[in-house]
Amino acid sequence: MTVDAVQRPPPPTASDLDGGRRVRWRRRRNIWVAVAAMLVASGIVGSVLGADGVASNERQRARSAFASSSSEIAAKLGLVIQHEEDLVVSASAFIVGNPNASQGAFLRWTTAAGALTRYAELEGGGEVVIVPASRLAAFSARQKADLASLLPADGSYQVQPPGRRSYYCLLALTFARRSQAGALPVSYDYCSGDTELRSALLAARDSGQSAYIPYQLAQGAGLLIEAPVYRGGVVPKTVAERRRAFLGAFATAVNPRIVLQTALQGHPRIAVEFRYVSGSFHVVFRSGAVARGARQATIELGYGWTMRAFGAAGGGGVLANGNSLALLGGGIALSLLLGLLTLVLGTGRARALSMVREKTRELSRQALHDTLTGLPNRTLVLDRAESMLARARRQPNVVPAALFIDVDRFKHVNDSFGHAAGDRLLKLVGERLREVVRDQDTVGRLGGDEFVVLLESATHESPPDLVAERVIEAMREPVVLDDGERTFFSVSIGIAIGQRASADELLRDADLALYAAKAAGKDRAALFQASMQDSAEDRAELEADLDDALEGEQLFLLYQPIFDLSTRRVVGVEALVRWRHPKRGVMEPDEFIPLAEETGRIVAIGRWVMDEACRQAAAWETHGHRIGVSVNVSATQLDRDGLAEDVRRALDESGIEPASLTLEIAETALMRDVPTASTRLEQIKALGVRVAVDGFGTGSSSLAYLRQLSADALKIDRTFIAGIASSSESAAIIHTLVALGKLLDVETLAEGIEEPGQLTQLRHEQCDQGQGFLLARPLDVNGIERLLQASPANDRRPALS
Repeated sequence: MTVDAVQRPPPPTASDLDGGRRVRWRRRRNIWVAVAAMLVASGIVGSVLGADGVASNERQRARSAFASSSSEIAAKLGLVIQHEEDLVVSASAFIVGNPNASQGAFLRWTTAAGALTRYAELEGGGEVVIVPASRLAAFSARQKADLASLLPADGSYQVQPPGRRSYYCLLALTFARRSQAGALPVSYDYCSGDTELRSALLAARDSGQSAYIPYQLAQGAGLLIEAPVYRGGVVPKTVAERRRAFLGAFATAVNPRIVLQTALQGHPRIAVEFRYVSGSFHVVFRSGAVARGARQATIELGYGWTMRAFGAAGGGGVLANGNSLALLGGGIALSLLLGLLTLVLGTGRARALSMVREKTRELSRQALHDTLTGLPNRTLVLDRAESMLARARRQPNVVPAALFIDVDRFKHVNDSFGHAAGDRLLKLVGERLREVVRDQDTVGRLGGDEFVVLLESATHESPPDLVAERVIEAMREPVVLDDGERTFFSVSIGIAIGQRASADELLRDADLALYAAKAAGKDRAALFQASMQDSAEDRAELEADLDDALEGEQLFLLYQPIFDLSTRRVVGVEALVRWRHPKRGVMEPDEFIPLAEETGRIVAIGRWVMDEACRQAAAWETHGHRIGVSVNVSATQLDRDGLAEDVRRALDESGIEPASLTLEIAETALMRDVPTASTRLEQIKALGVRVAVDGFGTGSSSLAYLRQLSADALKIDRTFIAGIASSSESAAIIHTLVALGKLLDVETLAEGIEEPGQLTQLRHEQCDQGQGFLLARPLDVNGIERLLQASPANDRRPALS
């Protein structure tokens, strides 16, 4: 056989090559089809699970929102009851101090106390006294003259219903918002017959406890809150003593309909049932319509009152929830799209190129955006600010501006709720900023709690200060940070407007304006002024000098004497810090204490003041002068856990009696966080140290908080003292505060006494102690010793200031 005869396979033709490629292509296509199908299936399953999770979250969110709203409504209802209690206590103090007050004096007091203006739900009130039959004629004659405007047209005063009884329960004083048709006459005997009013009055007299009595208003059922009043303002220990000391009962009439309307403000989709049970009496107040299948929440408010809230059922399955249904549909569509895209990209180089481009964009975004909020970071903000300034140079009618925004007391949020809650708050700030400004404006985060808004507006558009006001209003809306509790926060804003040489200068000027807004009290905006640059440099210099003040022994104390107003005897001193600056001379506290507060140096300064004041008190005691010493405590010190330890150390090192030391704490500082302040004061009181509420009457504390804080003294603010002789309102407030102090068994101290008329009026009101330039100016140690030597030595006691 020849070689040519050997049979070889024929060479592949073009058709064969194309067929092989088609087979390989089909194989690869089948693989990618399978991959795409798996992706689509996985995406659909994930969409279903995600939609179910969204629906579940919506149901949980609805439940949480309903629980939060119910608690808020219950808190408002409870607050109304507490406010009425406060009014009853204040009125009791007036009655104790003025047992024979006329109707005119009582009406003037109700006007000064703002009874009808501060409490919209209040219909009226008055004092009911028990009149024996033997005194009825004299009582009737007095009421005929005192209540002439409230008597019938003929001016007669006849007890209703008529009849001879051993005693009568009659109105001595009264006030009302409006005349009501069908109202009981002012001569009505509330103890006639076996009525709910008679039983409640006598029970309150014998028990010393307040009573809650339903009654009938012209527009529906109402509520009476009644409290007994005893001589001296103190509840006697036995029933017999209470009956002898009983002056009368003060009652207020409340309209529950207004109470419910106030409580339901901001909750239009919730209905409320307000129920009261007292013995056999059962009354229910309702507001809003209850939907079928509504959620319910029952909360006990105390005093026999129960609240039931009803809210829409909400939630539902995946198909009943718009968000979950949208997620399901979008997820399926996205899965199909992803499968199709995978199939296309899996067959060529386009897939790899697309992934490279996507990763590049992601890395670029991470380099220029904040990872927490997704906002532009400092690098991108500065770049956009430079571009904005460049455009403004080319277009004179365009005004560039920067808002430098800082969250007020952000450290308190982190300390109280945790850093996770702080991160949620920062995200919320970023979201609210984006909602307030325009799409073309830049919102960025520089770091921490600092944000920036870049505005590029024509001269006829909204000015930056109006934008800042909108931002401040938006931030004041409450936010839920932890366990469904509503929390309020605010921001301060610095505004820089106009052309600058660079973006750094624009942001620097806005930052200086922010400092001015912070210094002015926070929760506000400030516009940059050229003088702020000088102020900033001066502040930086003073801040550096403050570091040397303690180490260089530049701080020293003066002492403001405190007098017993009844005897003019010195009973204590208040330590006042001064700074002997090497260049600026002697500086008053208001020149450096705010800076010390802001920078945290107040803690070290406050610790030194306490140690030095206690040491000096011990030195005076060694020389035979045992007097009390008062030391001011700042809000920053009160926020620290180490305050009680600082007090204990100062007492141990000086050796003075704990009762000789009084800590003065501003009312505004105590009201910032009452639970925390109460805990701090309990630790301090456990050491035997006294506590005084400084500037009392200028804040928003209620009697309930005052009892909770267990203060030993109330220091009446100098603004009231200044107007005591010229302002009837100031005189009425001081009268009420002094009476309140006696009612709560705490001493009262008036500060800022500068005129003889003020001293005379305060002694007339029986205010316990006082201080001011009229009595003595702040003195050094030698001046105090000379004053003590000239003052009578008997019966000195520690100051309660």
